[in-house]
Amino acid sequence: MNTPNHPPQNISDTDPTLASQDPKDRLELVGLTGDEWKASIGALLKEEKQPAYRGKTLSSWVFKHLATSFDQMSDLPKAFRENLAQKTILHPLTESNRQVSEDGTEKFLWRLNSGHALESVFIPDGNRRTFCISTQAGCPVKCTFCATGYGGFDGQLTPGQIVDQVIQLSHSTGMLPTNIVFMGMGEPLLNAPNVYKSIEILTAPDQLGLGTRRLTLSTVGIPKRIIELAKLHPQVKLAVSLHATNDELRDEIIPLNKQYPLEMLLSSIKEHHRITGKKVTFEYIILPGVNDSEEDARALARIARSTPSRVNLIGFNPFPQAHYGKPTVPQIQWFRNEIATRFDGEIMIRRSRGEDIQGACGQLSLLHADDKS
Repeated sequence: MNTPNHPPQNISDTDPTLASQDPKDRLELVGLTGDEWKASIGALLKEEKQPAYRGKTLSSWVFKHLATSFDQMSDLPKAFRENLAQKTILHPLTESNRQVSEDGTEKFLWRLNSGHALESVFIPDGNRRTFCISTQAGCPVKCTFCATGYGGFDGQLTPGQIVDQVIQLSHSTGMLPTNIVFMGMGEPLLNAPNVYKSIEILTAPDQLGLGTRRLTLSTVGIPKRIIELAKLHPQVKLAVSLHATNDELRDEIIPLNKQYPLEMLLSSIKEHHRITGKKVTFEYIILPGVNDSEEDARALARIARSTPSRVNLIGFNPFPQAHYGKPTVPQIQWFRNEIATRFDGEIMIRRSRGEDIQGACGQLSLLHADDKS
């Protein structure tokens, strides 16, 4: 089966952030790390002639009470709240669309001041509450099976724009997450500095205070960043979007593989495990007739055996721009069994969620590409 032909990508991880498009250049409160909060808010309090303790009060409203407006902060002086509204941004995201699936999955479309869109997904599963969040507006990688790449790349998300997804999802659903996955729109490790800052804010006890072990970062594979992640945030789980077991096919469906071929990627995964002691999850989207042969299963099992790992099989979720078919349940099960004969580790089949609401990454924003409301 032929796949869409995307030109080779030479992608930099130093693209400008979308924050520069805010003409007022105001502080995004939800995007300040603890040290930045002390410095920036401390300076603001002095400028406003407010006592230092009000910095903790403001932080509590932002990160603990999840305030939706400065008006809610009733124990702060009204004049100070008004000045805060002029000099800072409480929430850099505006909800543009929300859809609820029959299975309980909820998908959110957010707009930035620039008008660009991004998505987040809330996935309830018993006692497990997963927030799937984006790290870029669009994606420059252009994987042929992912809707996000077909919508183009609009820029890096700031730490505040990443964290605000978690805060607003928590407020909208009335529930804190048990798990957060950086698996939404964009390649997290092409926006690594801002993603690392967001991890700090999400896990700091005096900010959102979420457990680092509850975080998973999914990447198509930026080797130097995988090793960097291991050193900076060893408790964050690593998931690698593999999707092909040889460079020829991976070059075709994941253009970034031309820069970081499989041998380089697998070497960095082994180093990640050496540093962290954690298993990697290999994610593998099944594209019928493209990457689901017996030979593919053997090769995937061989890769999975090369380092402590688990395999996560995902049936392709069709959308108009990508010309791949949807695998049947028996096809997925057959492929799983073929792997299992050669790999005795954990092999999961990810249950499809939210298909009735364009649940896969990028589908909702493609649908609403011309809606700037």
